[in-house]
Amino acid sequence: MLSPEHVHARRHKDRLELVALGPKRARAMELAELALDLAKDHLGRPREELEQAWAAIEVEARDRKLFEGLCKRIDDALVFEAMLEGDPVDLRRDVFLRAAEARRALGAGESLDRDALLQALADERGTDATTLERALYADLRGAQRLTGVGPVTATALVESHDLAQAQAVLLRATRVTVELEGASPLALRGLLRKLKFQRLLASVHPTETGHRLELDGPFSLFDAVTKYGLALALSLPSILACGRHRLCADLRWGKERLPLQFVLDGAARAADNQPARLSDEAESLRARLAAKDAWHVEIADTILDLPGVGACVPDLVVTQRATGKRAYVEVMGFWSRDAVWRRVELVEQGLGERILFCVSERLRVSEAVLPDEAPAGLLVYKGVIALSAFEAKLVHLLRNA
Repeated sequence: MLSPEHVHARRHKDRLELVALGPKRARAMELAELALDLAKDHLGRPREELEQAWAAIEVEARDRKLFEGLCKRIDDALVFEAMLEGDPVDLRRDVFLRAAEARRALGAGESLDRDALLQALADERGTDATTLERALYADLRGAQRLTGVGPVTATALVESHDLAQAQAVLLRATRVTVELEGASPLALRGLLRKLKFQRLLASVHPTETGHRLELDGPFSLFDAVTKYGLALALSLPSILACGRHRLCADLRWGKERLPLQFVLDGAARAADNQPARLSDEAESLRARLAAKDAWHVEIADTILDLPGVGACVPDLVVTQRATGKRAYVEVMGFWSRDAVWRRVELVEQGLGERILFCVSERLRVSEAVLPDEAPAGLLVYKGVIALSAFEAKLVHLLRNA
């Protein structure tokens, strides 16, 4: 993924506007092929040699940011391995102790014979001095050996460059709203589930032409936004594939963290073809509950919408085999307290479906905020959701159904 410093953008008043590749696509293709060929030529060699080779390429100043960005994205697709021969830390300690001892034994005017010391230690270890010296720092990043080049092509790099720039911009986002038009219910459910997998919660509001999504996450709405921004960047392809869109993001841009706005709009782009997934917590709960004879568990495929108030996307639908009664489950983890209160408001305003919300104790929310007679329940858990406590809450919820 590109870093914000690789983005080619201009400020226009309080807005950040991306500069698309446009007529520079041919030049970008040349640079991408050059950088990719260098990577392939360095298979089996240390990372630092490849980085030095990339840095040695003479590129015009106007193309330097583009070239470095392409190298960064190629680097993300490369496979490096530390070629460790023994423990480099122990080896360095041994060499340094031997060198210190040898220096203490030197007479006046004598100097340490470095090569002889390394050769003596290599002989003891049954290797040669060159291999020994290479192993001294084999655990450092620059010494990692390039062992593979992922499925990346110059054409793919260039075609996705404008999208990669938009993703890099979102790394500095503090708040995002998305207006969607023409998104089918199936596509919208898939998008919301993918957002949840990235630990982003979306408040969904119907509009005259579609839906408005207000995105929230565990690190939103404050200045340290890197983790929130990464989740947004990773989610961007799914957002753009959902329908005609207008995305507005509030940013903290540049070294000065200037408050700017970024807008991205257009027709639906090609789908990312990645299936929606449950979060790790929800998948763990599903697997453990499915092993119990008392319950039938499925991944939920619906949106619980309360017009004028909001919506939520449950993770699971659980059916009690003995009674045939069912309830939805949403694993909210440790996203945000505001998200929990929005769910409580949905229930208070008339959400009739039986649903159990599972929330981490780190959010400091009491289970009592949803009374026993409510059609929904709140389970506050520590660490991992305890199955016994979950089942007790679910049985109580269904008893009143």
